[in-house]
Amino acid sequence: MLRRAFKRSCVESHSQTDDKLSKQKREDSSLGLDNRETSGNVTTDKELEGIVFGGVDDMLSEIDHGLLKNERKSQKKKHVLTMDEKKPAWDDEFEETETRKLPPVPNWAKMEPDRLDHDVEQLLHRAGDLLVESTCLPAGMLQIKKVADANADDTRGSKIQNVEFHPTARVILTAGSSHRVNLFQIDGKHNPKIQSVFFDDFPIHTAHFSRSGEEIIVGSDRKNFMFYDMIGGKVGNVPKMKRLEGSNLARFEVSPDGKYLVFLGKYGSMHVLSAKTKEWITSLKMNGDVYCVSFTRDSTRMFSFGDTGSVFVWDMNTMSCVHTFTDEGCVKGASIAVSPNNQYVACGSQSGIVNIYDADTCQKSISPKPLKAIMNLTTVCNKAKFNCTSEILAVASNENMKALKLVHFPSLQVFSNFPEQTDRQLQVPKCLDFSPNGGYMAVGNQKGQALLYRLKHYSEY
Repeated sequence: MLRRAFKRSCVESHSQTDDKLSKQKREDSSLGLDNRETSGNVTTDKELEGIVFGGVDDMLSEIDHGLLKNERKSQKKKHVLTMDEKKPAWDDEFEETETRKLPPVPNWAKMEPDRLDHDVEQLLHRAGDLLVESTCLPAGMLQIKKVADANADDTRGSKIQNVEFHPTARVILTAGSSHRVNLFQIDGKHNPKIQSVFFDDFPIHTAHFSRSGEEIIVGSDRKNFMFYDMIGGKVGNVPKMKRLEGSNLARFEVSPDGKYLVFLGKYGSMHVLSAKTKEWITSLKMNGDVYCVSFTRDSTRMFSFGDTGSVFVWDMNTMSCVHTFTDEGCVKGASIAVSPNNQYVACGSQSGIVNIYDADTCQKSISPKPLKAIMNLTTVCNKAKFNCTSEILAVASNENMKALKLVHFPSLQVFSNFPEQTDRQLQVPKCLDFSPNGGYMAVGNQKGQALLYRLKHYSEY
């Protein structure tokens, strides 16, 4: 009855336009509009054509068709919402077992959509930086800033022979002829003094932390040496040894692995002691006088340098000399340093020239050619020190004002802006060191200041 009433209503309302609409329908049909539909629309072009232009029968037929289509679409939507309940085509016990054993969803997959969109947006905004940014230290200009002196809290103002950073803690020591080792906490702002240790009748020439950081070993122009136990808070004395007669124990180095103390004696003698027990192990001897030694990072090789201009390479496992090479143009050696990455060897001479060698080459050739000669110093280069990343080599002379240069690796170029920006404060450098992660450099001068610099490229202490 509803269909008949609706049909009669439609016939009356459209009786005056049948001829015109029939003509329009034939024209649209010739253009192929009858069979065109748009995916995803509830009302298609064909349905719209039937309602507006078609006859009553076509219209009713399209209504039925639209109702049926809507019903199917509603069923399809319900089907999508219940996809998790869909049963597999076959049962697979292994697949079900593996599914139950799947790992939990990782945290990154649980990230909230808003947070994820924000992070993606930030990443896209910084894509250019990520493509060009490098963690390598750039050459040319060094980003360096002078901060408060490391020993600004020391009112004594004693002369400094040594500065050294603790291997693990944010602590630095200063020591000199005042018989004292002073410890300061490094914060870059105030650097408060922590402790002062006095060594009676023992003017300190050399002071080093043990590699564990639990002791401070000090040497003087005496036949004995001393140490301070930082855990127990006690000063210990190691009396003179018969095997070391004729030598004072003013100069020594600690091997990077913490096993050895190597004291530099007379006539090219190097006395190797156990860092743990403080007992003598052996004595090595090179031609001429020995002025300095340096180790590879793993402590398997030791390089010694002296007044003959020759470098001796020692195998620390067998305690024997395995190679010798001549430092090009050198009459007397004064300092030597091996980079932590074992790639470079730097030899500083009495003339101030510092030759940079490839480590592998100079351990194979007796007359290796230097990669570059650094000629910025005009007086003896008595200090050479690499930073932890092997990107900076500091070379210094304690005989001239402002005689400190920093060399960039691997470009082998001297940084042009240091120390010119700190001329008045640097004075004459007596000692220097880099912090464990490269963030700071300390320089002791003849006025007793432990100058502290922040190297901005390195984010950590």
